[in-house]
Amino acid sequence: VDLVENAGKTITPVFISIDPERDTVKRVKEYVKEFHPRLIGVTGSVEACKSAAKQYRVYYHKTGDEDGDDYLVDHSIIMYLVDPHGEFVTFYGKNYEAAPMAEAIL
Repeated sequence: VDLVENAGKTITPVFISIDPERDTVKRVKEYVKEFHPRLIGVTGSVEACKSAAKQYRVYYHKTGDEDGDDYLVDHSIIMYLVDPHGEFVTFYGKNYEAAPMAEAIL
């Protein structure tokens, strides 16, 4: 985010939870603070998160004690670039480093 903005472009980073049963609004708000001060964290109902995951083709699956609190969520790790109108532009996998990603966005 900072590399892109240092080059004169403005972007809004957004994190979307895929575990709304555990990720309350309060938890997501605290979580995103660890990454960037302007990162926006969102969550919603199980159906809304499921729909978002489907639209962006995100894989996720609960593992462990699915009926309790002792579980993990296996998921794809992808960052998406969308335009100001919310339209998909491209995506970046988890191995993309900050400088090459900033260059690609610019």
